[in-house]
Amino acid sequence: MNFDNYLFRPHAVVNIMGGVPKPLTANQEKTLNELKIRHEGDGKPLTLNQVKTLGGLLERKDAKCTLTDAAKKYLEKLVFEELTKRSSKIQAKYLDKGLVQEDKSITTYSNVLDKLLLKNKERRTNKYFSGECDNSQGKIRDIKSSWSYETFPLMDTKINNKGYIWQLDCYMDLWDLKESELVYVLVDTPNKLVNDEIKRLDWKHNVLDQEGNVRNEQSKELIVETVCNHIFTLKGLESFCENNSFVELEWFEGVFIEIPEEMRVKVFQHNYCEIRNRQLKEMIDLARDYMNEVLLSIPENQKKLIELKSTKSVA
Repeated sequence: MNFDNYLFRPHAVVNIMGGVPKPLTANQEKTLNELKIRHEGDGKPLTLNQVKTLGGLLERKDAKCTLTDAAKKYLEKLVFEELTKRSSKIQAKYLDKGLVQEDKSITTYSNVLDKLLLKNKERRTNKYFSGECDNSQGKIRDIKSSWSYETFPLMDTKINNKGYIWQLDCYMDLWDLKESELVYVLVDTPNKLVNDEIKRLDWKHNVLDQEGNVRNEQSKELIVETVCNHIFTLKGLESFCENNSFVELEWFEGVFIEIPEEMRVKVFQHNYCEIRNRQLKEMIDLARDYMNEVLLSIPENQKKLIELKSTKSVA
């Protein structure tokens, strides 16, 4: 057993990418080129400080990919998960909404785009990655269902989550596409998850009495605020009120505003970069080598797990 051909999932690649050197800025590239020309004898000789600056910029430009301590710990965890056939699945309310509302988010973006987008159901694998993107019609589209109004990146001008950027890079490599989009969509949170939020609100602020009724005006305002931050259509609000006896539709008069679909979609463009693609694969090569080192360093009593996996594993 070895990890020479271990395939990484696009959503998990970020865990090993911390050691990718940061590229020089446009101004730093300009300074580097100017200093190199002067250093080669064309122009005024460099001062001592300029020589140091040149050396520092060259060192940064030629920096190699390395595994950080955090990446190594993650890879050690992966090795033992493979040996024991066990893994810890992330459980979060944000992921729950994304899974439940994925189709609705794709439909909402289709309406805004005025183009029928279909959920991709194909999983692709190459020498480095294995993944299933959300949509691949002409470009990669990764759809994120925002948890609430507060988490919707309404005013952002760029992708702030590095993990999502690397994820798009992986999908573009798998589908051999050069363009991608990260699409945030604000759709109604399912009633069950909104009720879970109200339960948390009750634990913290005691908004419900023993019979499950709203205690007072202040409690009502907190519940209305919570619902408004998770439901954005009149149809969704009516459904929530119909299915929950402790809340009344009239509470939302003059407070609730239905948000148009075009205001509930935020798209960030991201294009293929040969340098980033090369760095991705360099990091995976380093990760595989380290996982093999971890495997060889396992004490004898733990190596029995390898034998157990190879002889008694359940198909």
